[in-house]
Amino acid sequence: MKHEIGLKGRRLTRSKEGDGRTVEGIAVPFGDIIDVWGERETFDPDTVFEGLDNAKLYYQHDTLIGSITNGENREDGLHITARIADTQQGRDAVALLDEGALDSLSVGFVPLENSKDEDGVTHRRRVRLLETSLVSWPAYENAKITNHRNKQEGKPMDEELKKLLDSLQSRQDEQADSLRSIETTLTSRLEPANSSSPLSAYRNQGELVKALVSDDQGKADAARQAYTALLERDYTGSTVADVDPQPTWINDRIRLLEQKRRIAGLLTHETLPAEGMTMSYLVLKTDTTTVGKQAKEGDPLPFGKITFGDESATIDTYGGYGDLTRQRIDRMPASGVNYYMRALTNAYAKATEAAARTALYGAIAGVADADKLTVAKTAADMKPNDWLDLIIDAAAKFDDVNASLDYIGVSPDVFKQIAHLTDEGDRFLDVSGQGATTLGSLDPAGITGRLLRRDVNMLDGAPEGTVVFMDKTAVTMWESGGAPFQLQADNIINLTRQFSVYGYAAFGTTFKQGILPVKFSPKA
Repeated sequence: MKHEIGLKGRRLTRSKEGDGRTVEGIAVPFGDIIDVWGERETFDPDTVFEGLDNAKLYYQHDTLIGSITNGENREDGLHITARIADTQQGRDAVALLDEGALDSLSVGFVPLENSKDEDGVTHRRRVRLLETSLVSWPAYENAKITNHRNKQEGKPMDEELKKLLDSLQSRQDEQADSLRSIETTLTSRLEPANSSSPLSAYRNQGELVKALVSDDQGKADAARQAYTALLERDYTGSTVADVDPQPTWINDRIRLLEQKRRIAGLLTHETLPAEGMTMSYLVLKTDTTTVGKQAKEGDPLPFGKITFGDESATIDTYGGYGDLTRQRIDRMPASGVNYYMRALTNAYAKATEAAARTALYGAIAGVADADKLTVAKTAADMKPNDWLDLIIDAAAKFDDVNASLDYIGVSPDVFKQIAHLTDEGDRFLDVSGQGATTLGSLDPAGITGRLLRRDVNMLDGAPEGTVVFMDKTAVTMWESGGAPFQLQADNIINLTRQFSVYGYAAFGTTFKQGILPVKFSPKA
């Protein structure tokens, strides 16, 4: 998804040299925080801008008028030099620059790597720069066009330029109307009452359950239609996929799952097949693919191949139920039934989280000692430089097997040891990426953090002394699409309403090469 951020400049300065078509300025200021649709973000001095050599220069993010000829990171921001093409649109832009009507820059980019600090501010670590635009009304104040090389002296505004400025003002008014329309649309999509989804008729899950058992056939049919729509939505880890806005209570249930399933959230999530008690999946066995230079024309290219193995996983049912008589459902307020269902969702989250821990910790324990990263120290004796060396060694091993070092998992005792790390003296290099002599940051309440630019997650219940470097695709959790909203009702034996919250799930180690545990020296 392309992001755009406008950066406010000032009236252009002039110099006598040049032909009027070269522009210099700060495209992105470092350290400034901007609010974009309720989310705060900033660029750090070490932000990597990919695609700078191919970035283009646009007018108002709409018309191509030139190219970026140079760009470099300095202390205050990303400085760019751009060349405006000698086209009609380019000449119009130069005229507006001469009059000071265009005095600002705006960048279009795709975020590639981000992090969040303890204040909730998103730090853009790596982005792909698509374009820089000359604009007239951007969002923020600290970027500036520092130089506009123009060989012409200023001229009074002529009639043609006045018409051009009037046209620009009209276009700005249209853009403002469009922004207001977008804001109105976004607001309306957040209102459940305006949703076309049948689920929006129910304020909570309790109301839906009461409607399902109603004697009113029309009400019961409508509830079944809403329930069917709910089951057709696929749970993907943090959202339920659907084109309609989600009622608040669905988001509440998903948020509940996320809070209770920290370890499950570290796994790759996929949807279960529609049928079967077991499922098969492919795993990488060997990868000898290579690319090399052809010695001379006609010689064979380097040969390599990939071999796969076939593994299987058992599909298990996770859920719980409670007896609710017809009278209790009819007489109990919807809030009471909702609380009952919420408690069952809590239990479902706890059960599947326990299964996720078993799968992940089992996969870690299954790595042979010969394939572990060996350290000639105990975990308690590790110093900052030891952790730095360890992460470098792990990154090199992951590169060898084409794995991605997504996070470091540690047991609670190691998490505490990392939190207590101290370092003496100032470093020559910024190893944390935070512009200070720190190793990273930890959130004791959230039991997460960053160590030397790598995410650290505490693995609750993991064996003491556990440190493992993980590719998130190493272990996969397959889960039924309707979980945890799937309900089962009715017991024809004793004529009670038995409601259960349940779902199906399976776990498998899908990329063994993406698991690199650390083997410390045993304690003396």
